[in-house]
Amino acid sequence: MEEWEKYFAEAPAPPEFEDVCKRLEEFCLYNAGKKPIVLVTSGGTTVPLEQNTVRFVDNFSAGTRGAASTEYFLKAGYAVIFLHREKSIAPYTRHLSPNSLLKNLDKKNGELKLNDELTKMITPVWEEYNRVLSEKCIFMMTFTTLSNYLWLLRAATQSLQKLAPTSLLYLAAAVSDFYIPQAPLGYLVTEQFRGSLGGHKFRVEVDQILPAAKMMTEHKIQSSSGPLTVTLQLVPKMLRPLVSLWGPQLFVVSFKLETDESKLIEKAMGALSKYKHRLVIGNLLQTRREEVTLVSKEDVSVVKLSDTQKQTNVEIELLIVNDVCKRHKEYFESFR
Repeated sequence: MEEWEKYFAEAPAPPEFEDVCKRLEEFCLYNAGKKPIVLVTSGGTTVPLEQNTVRFVDNFSAGTRGAASTEYFLKAGYAVIFLHREKSIAPYTRHLSPNSLLKNLDKKNGELKLNDELTKMITPVWEEYNRVLSEKCIFMMTFTTLSNYLWLLRAATQSLQKLAPTSLLYLAAAVSDFYIPQAPLGYLVTEQFRGSLGGHKFRVEVDQILPAAKMMTEHKIQSSSGPLTVTLQLVPKMLRPLVSLWGPQLFVVSFKLETDESKLIEKAMGALSKYKHRLVIGNLLQTRREEVTLVSKEDVSVVKLSDTQKQTNVEIELLIVNDVCKRHKEYFESFR
C-alpha cells in the first residue's frame, strides 16, 4: 500500500462528505462546456493534537492570495471551485472588513447608511458578486483540518479530471508537512529465528503486527501531566498521486514559499522535476505581495508590480492569474 493510501485509510472523511461531492459533481456538470473550471485552494490547514480537538498546530495563511485570485479567474471567464479554510479571507467580502464598514457608516434621517465614498468603492464589487451568483460559476467548499483538506482536494481533482484538459488546479493553500495519525493501523514485521536441533539447522519466520508509534490522544491533553512532547509524522507528498493518478491531464499549478532567495528557483525546479506538473509559482515571504517567480519546464520568468501599479493599488494576483490563464489556454489548445 502506498503512503498516501495508508493516510486516507486512517484519516476520517470530513462531515457530510458524500453530500459535498454530489454538489461538486453537479457544479462541474453545469459548467462543463460553458467555461473552463479552476480549483483554487486557499488558507492554511490545522493539525489537531487531540481527536476531540482543543489544541492544534496551525499553518500561516490568511487566504489573501487565494481569495484575490478567485476574483480574477472569475473575471477571466472561469468557473471556480473555491476550497478554503473556514473563516479565512473570501472573495468579494474581503473588500469590506468589519472595521471599514463601521468607519464608513453615516446616520441620515435616523437610518444607518454607507457613506458616498464606500458606496462608490463597493458598488462594482457588489455587481460582480451578483453576476457570479446568477451565472452559478462559483462553488465554495470549506476545510479546517489537514485531513478535511486532502479528502476534498482528491475529490475535486478526480471530478475535474473528467473535464480535462480545460480544467486547472491552482494550489495556493498552505498545507502542513507534518501530522499526528488519528487511528493506529499498525505495521507488519517479520522476525526470523535460526537454530539447530539434532544436527539439523532450521529457520522460523514469525509475522506480527506492531502498533504505529504514538497516535493522537482522544481527549484534551491535561497540563497536569507535565511538559508535552509531541512527535509529528511526515505527511505523504500528495502532489505525486494528484498529478500521476487523480488528475493526469489537468494543468496543475503549485506554490513554493521560501525565505532564502538563493534557494527559491532551485526548490521550484526540484518540485517540477519530482512531481511532473506544469508550473511552480515561487514567492519570498518578504516580497510575496509585489513579486513572484514563475518556473516551468520551458522557462523561468518574473512577475513584478511596477511603481505605477503599486501606486494605483493593482494586486499582484491580477498579473499572476493573467499569466496562468494564458499558459493554460496554450496547454488545452495543444490537445486539439
